[in-house]
This record gives sequence, C-alpha cells and structure tokens, in this order.
Amino acid sequence: MITSRQLEAFRATMSHGTVTAAAERLGVSQPAVSKILAGLEHEIGYPLFMRIKRRLAPTSEARLLEAEVTRLYHSLEQVTAVAREIRERQVGDLLICSTPALGRTVLPDVLASFMKRHAKAHIGFHVRSSTYINQKMIDQQIDLGFSMMPFEHPSMVAEELSRATAVCVLPGDHRLARRKVIRPADLRGERFLSFPLDGRMRHLIDAVFEQERIERQLQIDVYSSAEACALAARGLGVSIVEPFTARDYRREGIAVVPFEPRIRYLFRAMRPRYRKPSRLADAFLDALRAHLKAKGLS
Repeated sequence: MITSRQLEAFRATMSHGTVTAAAERLGVSQPAVSKILAGLEHEIGYPLFMRIKRRLAPTSEARLLEAEVTRLYHSLEQVTAVAREIRERQVGDLLICSTPALGRTVLPDVLASFMKRHAKAHIGFHVRSSTYINQKMIDQQIDLGFSMMPFEHPSMVAEELSRATAVCVLPGDHRLARRKVIRPADLRGERFLSFPLDGRMRHLIDAVFEQERIERQLQIDVYSSAEACALAARGLGVSIVEPFTARDYRREGIAVVPFEPRIRYLFRAMRPRYRKPSRLADAFLDALRAHLKAKGLS
C-alpha cells in the first residue's frame, strides 16, 4: 500500500527537481529519500525516474502521477482549511429564532457585526412567537431562541440576558409628548394600541390600568411593539412597549416617555439541552452579551 510518506517524498522530489533538495525540504537525509522513492516504485510496479548521470529524470508515468498527487494534496489543504475555520468558528450552520422585541431591534445589529467575523457561516434568522420558539426548543430543532415569556422545560437551558423597563410611545405632536413621565391616569380615554389578549404583556399592562380604574379606548390590537410604534407614528394611538423597539422608532417621529408604575421586561436566551453545543452559537451569544453590555442593556 502506498504511504503518505512516499507520496510526500515523491511530491517534494518533483517540485524541487533533485533528491538532495527534496531531502532538505523534508528534513531527512538524501539516502532516506532515495530509499522511500525506491519503495514507492516497488509498490506501484514501474519506474518513476530515470537515473541519468547521477540525476533523476521523471518518466511520463511520473508526470501523470504527479498531477493526481497534486490534486490529492490540494484536497487535503482544503480539508485542513475547513477544519481550521470550524475551530475558529468561521463556518457552520446556526438557526436563531426570536420574538419581535429583540428580533427586529437588537439582534439584527449583532448579526450585522457577527457576519463580518463569520462570513462563511450559514445563518437561519426567524422572528416568531414565543409559543412557536418554545415548541421548537422542546423539539431540539433550533440552536438559539430569544423570548421574554417565562418558560421552563427539561429540554432547554435558559439564561437571563437583559431586563428593561416599559415606556409609553405617543405621536410626536401628542399633548403628553413632552412629559417627563406618564402615569395611567394621563392616558384616560386615549385610543390605546393593545397586544393580543393571549399575550403576557397584555395582561401586565391591563392590570396596571384596571388597578387604578382607568378606562382607555381599546380599539386596535397589534402583534408586537413594532406595530404599536408604527401606528403611534401615524397618529393612531398610544401604547406601552419595550424600549428597544421604541428607541428605533424615534426617527419616525414618535415620542418616547418613561411610564410609571414600572413594567419590567425580562429577555432570555434559550438553548436545547440535548443538542451538542454549537461553537457558532457560543460565539453569537458572546457577541450579543458584549453588545448589550456596551449599550447599557444587560
């Protein structure tokens, strides 16, 4: 059987032209290279070099073999490069699912810088509901999930990423736009952009107004903070949302005012317990934590 050592000696001799140069390249003696080449010729059953005045001249068969060996080494170099990229977390697949609050604000910023350092990675990035993400996590079908819904299950591991305080968003020309703080009584009778009835934040926000017996016009329901901010920017109502989306929508002319009593948002990262940890997922989480810390959001 042909050995890698024989092919290495053959390739070095063909590349450098002499056994002496090949020996220097390989860090062995000239007789050792000659012996290795003789063994290769014996293995394949035909000569690779003609001995002419103490020099080796490659045969036509040697030229044919050299082309194949070169392709082999090129393939090995590609494998080595891919292995290095995997070690350095440059390549791989990463499937991320997030609820809108992070998926339409913070995570795209992190992903933009992440892809500059991991340009060969294949990323799946989906914005979905907490219910969808939780089920995919239970089924071990995603690498990372981001949500603000409290959820525990033996099939997943969760960590707290950020705590944030809700804010009130209003049209830029609203009578309350310049307030330093807005309270439930200030929104009495206002057209209020509410979240779906089955959502956790809907219950938290409604409880604040019910406790103080403040009535609002609950005329429009929205799916997420992004829709609430978009409609507020168009004068269709006011809302209580998480601050990440509100910050991004300032450029559309909405007013963002602190709201009291405070309503807390807890954002969490989830990983499947029974899937082998992804090096890319580790790298993405590190980048996200650094981003949140730099922005004062952790």
